[in-house]
Amino acid sequence: MIRSVGSAVVLSFLLFLSSAAFANSEGELLNFQGLGDLQPVGNFYNGGGMPFTPNYGVTFSSKFFGLRSVYNGGSGAFAANPTGTPAIFMNGAMGSTVTGYMNVNGGFGGGIQFFYTAGFSETVTVWSGANGTGTVLATIALAPNNGSCTGFPTYCNWSSAGLNFSGSAKSVTFTGTADGIGLADITLGSSSTAIPEPSTFYLLGTGLVGVSLSRLRKLIGV
Repeated sequence: MIRSVGSAVVLSFLLFLSSAAFANSEGELLNFQGLGDLQPVGNFYNGGGMPFTPNYGVTFSSKFFGLRSVYNGGSGAFAANPTGTPAIFMNGAMGSTVTGYMNVNGGFGGGIQFFYTAGFSETVTVWSGANGTGTVLATIALAPNNGSCTGFPTYCNWSSAGLNFSGSAKSVTFTGTADGIGLADITLGSSSTAIPEPSTFYLLGTGLVGVSLSRLRKLIGV
């Protein structure tokens, strides 16, 4: 009896792991989980993040800082992003135009996707070389999406932006008004988000976990 319950729990656990891997099979997700409020992003995804942070060989220039929503205990005057994880923004003198660089040491192809909140127009460009050099592989103009916001928070909307491109990209530049855009949940390698979504496989795993826990409670008399 104990062996059968243990087997079911192990199977459920393996299904959870498999479903999580399956959900994230399209692209690499940078959700900045664990990045502190106003902490430089830098090497967060290049071995300098939390113990659980993947090392994707991705670095950010000195303009980029982490920012948490005031609704999540941070200082950012924006509504929580779709997953409630930290956002990043480009710091600079008020009203100035700044450019931030995201370098991907090993390169990536196919596409890029992210969520953004912006009070001003911004331009995102994908390059074949590091630090915004080489050939332009793709570009996208981001329109302000907070014109309807009144009161607090100043940035109340998040929009999804994605694009496809051919070739291998080594960097992405973000250009716009300093402190005027927030970015979150960046997916590299796909024009659609890699944020996990429930699937039939996932629901099967949760069902087995429920059955296993129920049998375990009966076994120990709870």
